[in-house]
Amino acid sequence: MVTIQEVAKEAQVSVGSVSRYLNGHKLKEQNMQKIKQAIETLDYKENLFAKGLKSNQTLSIGILMNNMQSVFSSTLIAQIEEEMESHNYSILLNSYRNKIDKVAAKIDFLLDRKVDGLIIFEGEPEWPVYERLQTIEIPVISVNTTLDYPHVDSIIVNNRQSAKNMISKIIDSGHDHMGVISVPQKSSVARDRLNGTFDAFSEKGLDDSDYQIFYGDYSQKSGYQGAKTLIDQGLTTIFVTNYNMALGSLQYMFEKGLKLGEDISFACFDYPGVSDIFYPRLTTVRQPVHKMGTVTVNRMFERIKNPTIKNEIIQLENEIHWGNSIKEWK
Repeated sequence: MVTIQEVAKEAQVSVGSVSRYLNGHKLKEQNMQKIKQAIETLDYKENLFAKGLKSNQTLSIGILMNNMQSVFSSTLIAQIEEEMESHNYSILLNSYRNKIDKVAAKIDFLLDRKVDGLIIFEGEPEWPVYERLQTIEIPVISVNTTLDYPHVDSIIVNNRQSAKNMISKIIDSGHDHMGVISVPQKSSVARDRLNGTFDAFSEKGLDDSDYQIFYGDYSQKSGYQGAKTLIDQGLTTIFVTNYNMALGSLQYMFEKGLKLGEDISFACFDYPGVSDIFYPRLTTVRQPVHKMGTVTVNRMFERIKNPTIKNEIIQLENEIHWGNSIKEWK
């Protein structure tokens, strides 16, 4: 491995000059060019880990999430990692896979690695383990769930309002009988999305006889069964609050030969670009996944640079994309 001393010798400058250059200090233009050229010639790679230890930082951020395999998770992780790299930081990723009793050990694992910050996806505030976040000295950011602790920031989206807006527009398009495929109401995200649909039903004057709710389990299989159950009951307008279940619902509709926007009206929550592959274009609530990643990383480095700033709840907006999968009644 090439050393800083070898770079200095190649550039014919002092080791101190090379060190200052690597730390972003301004030098004489001639010396900066010589050092840059030496680094390229020797293919010098800075030891960021050793550099971090000297400054009492490991240049890494811990991330704890439930499911790494979902489209949401993989897209968000990719965005966060890309943003981290621009700061010369890396991520240390861990998951608990619906095993809530493992969360405390997972947090300890990340803290034992001396990460400089912690990002937690969809942790629920009623979990007792999260009370300890009040005493953690590094910056903590909660993504997709509000954790209202003094030293924790929360990055959330307006799931309830966007679900209400979507359902309201569907009703205004002439659909006053509807089936909703939802997930178990065990998380704040799930509750917000379903409560948003109830808000719209209430505001538009619909009662219990005007809609049916099918509760799935996040899987495509349950979405398939949900669509079958609701369509067998004669419902021709379906809204799905989870993307995986939406895929299962669409599978059933395609197998039955139902034409979207004609025989059946359909809308769902989506991720950037995914619904664009369908024809006709789906009507979706699209989550700002890439923006969530960028905002999360930016906020993390604000907290790293200034640990005393007040915590914030930052709410981002979902987008409603109105496609041709909802039949417009004249």
